[in-house]
Amino acid sequence: MLAYEDPFSLSLFYHWNSEPWNNEEAYSDPHAHMEFKSVGPPENAVLLPKAESSHLTELIAKRQSCREFAPEPIRLSELASVLEAGYGLLGLRKWPNGYRTLGRPVPSAGGLYPLEVYVFSNRVEGLPPGIHHFNARDHSLEALSGPCSLAEVVPELMHQGFLEPASALCLLAGVFPRTLRKYGSRGYRYILIEAGHVAQNMCLRATEMGLATLCVGGFTDHKINRRLQLDGSAEAALYGVALGRSSRAKAGPADL
Repeated sequence: MLAYEDPFSLSLFYHWNSEPWNNEEAYSDPHAHMEFKSVGPPENAVLLPKAESSHLTELIAKRQSCREFAPEPIRLSELASVLEAGYGLLGLRKWPNGYRTLGRPVPSAGGLYPLEVYVFSNRVEGLPPGIHHFNARDHSLEALSGPCSLAEVVPELMHQGFLEPASALCLLAGVFPRTLRKYGSRGYRYILIEAGHVAQNMCLRATEMGLATLCVGGFTDHKINRRLQLDGSAEAALYGVALGRSSRAKAGPADL
């Protein structure tokens, strides 16, 4: 039994034991079985008014998972916009007590911002192929390794071959001590929640620019961590967002 007062061992025990489940039968099922829950008799339910349309609701409706990327490049400015919307800096914020912090586009437990973003550049104009680290403070991409195509990485992404033509793959990694030091094992949940916020921001900004995205949760952790030069304990890969142009982008409305 792990000690409750030991947040690092508790969190890592789960993290290391949540590698992808090799459930071939479930993975090969093409149907999405959507379930809903109802409570109480329908006649007692209060019907909600139709929500008003807005630019944001239109973006949310347009966002969809792309598994048909075109082998075409995106511009460096487009990648920069997605990274900025996901986990960039918004400038200084002053609190009532006079304390100042750097604002970012997502909520973060305790304002600790435990995530780091890494980019597999596959087809990005003005950016060499390879792995880069997003330095939010300097608004730059720092080279982490030499040439590395997504084709090389696909076996580590559960052989999801449809990712190979994508222009880039952004991977979110959690630096666990940043949050666990304050919130204990509960902090592990907060880190995962934050990764979800970042990914959704990235997807919506990409959609706004006419780009396609796919959120990626299936990968072999220790191999991807090795690619990113992470130890898997203090920092580890959590989530990914593939980015590019859809091969169906020029299809007519009836085909979408």
